[in-house]
Amino acid sequence: QLCRAYEDKMLNVHPALLPAFGGKGMHGHHVHEAVVASGVRFSGPTVHFVNEEFDKGKIVAQRHVDVKPGMDADDVAASVLAEE
Repeated sequence: QLCRAYEDKMLNVHPALLPAFGGKGMHGHHVHEAVVASGVRFSGPTVHFVNEEFDKGKIVAQRHVDVKPGMDADDVAASVLAEE
């Protein structure tokens, strides 16, 4: 009900580039582990409006960080956090 009452009035910072690596269960370290496991070459935070669907609100801003060979989830997390 809260999301419905304030739809498109709240912002969320998601620790990956949406729409990839979003949705139910994709939060915190789970996101960075999925990024590393996928083999993508970049990630970064996404700022988006909150609605009733997980990570489906309109994207306001994104920043990109490189995911270099040999980086682990902790390394990716630190890089993304620096951009947040």
